[in-house]
Amino acid sequence: MNPLVQLFANLLGTAVANVVQSQTALLAQIQFAVTLFEQTPLQFTTQNALVMAGWRTMTVVADALLGIFIVIGTIQIMYGDTTGSLRMPVGQFVGKAILTAILIHLSALLGEQLLVLNNLLCGLVGVNVVQFVQGVNGGQFFNTGQQAVLSAVLTVVFGLSFVRVVFQAIKRIVRFNMLFALSGPALLTAFHPATTPVFSAWIRLYVVTIFEQFIQFLTFGLGVQFLIATKQTGLTGFLLAIAMLNMAAEIPKLLERFGAAAGSQGGGLGSLLSTAVKAAMLFA
Repeated sequence: MNPLVQLFANLLGTAVANVVQSQTALLAQIQFAVTLFEQTPLQFTTQNALVMAGWRTMTVVADALLGIFIVIGTIQIMYGDTTGSLRMPVGQFVGKAILTAILIHLSALLGEQLLVLNNLLCGLVGVNVVQFVQGVNGGQFFNTGQQAVLSAVLTVVFGLSFVRVVFQAIKRIVRFNMLFALSGPALLTAFHPATTPVFSAWIRLYVVTIFEQFIQFLTFGLGVQFLIATKQTGLTGFLLAIAMLNMAAEIPKLLERFGAAAGSQGGGLGSLLSTAVKAAMLFA
């Protein structure tokens, strides 16, 4: 386990174990909660049997709908040739159909790789914080005495704020599983211009959901570094620690507002990714 994760798990266990005597069992539960904050476990998402069963079901649905779209598109092309009206070129239509089918069946792999990237970024944040602590602490991580001081500062803070962050982590996993299972039909909506706005909304929410954890953990890591650098253990330390965790807990709401603002203006990440997929289909 990452030393930073282990540290805060130990701090939480030490603080709460003063009231609850079963420290071993409690520490294991706290370590699990802290791990959810730092990483997105693949066994709960893309490597979970129930989640993958849902993805496979929706992929079959997407394949069936794609077949219907291809039949309708073929009829429209034949009608256009007969009447001389405007129609999509055959090469472009076939290229879009093939690319859409490939993306639908690769959506599970793409989603898992994005999660792996998010976990790697979060791991880098943890390593950076550990290196910072070692740099200001004579080359070593926190000793027992320093952990006791930090435990006194963070006891009330974690009791007030950390539960909120853990709940957000659980909600993020559930939201990702839903978006992941729907990735097949969502990618299908990029096939036709009339349904492209649906794809734009999905891809924006999908990417924000995945990397929301990295931004939140980065905010937390920077807050820890600032708290350590100030060397405050009294009332000021309490206030700084509370502000640090509250700011981390506000990240999902801030990203939600950013996504909504970007979507309402017709730009932003969703528009960029949507344009990229449509361009790939155009040149396929």
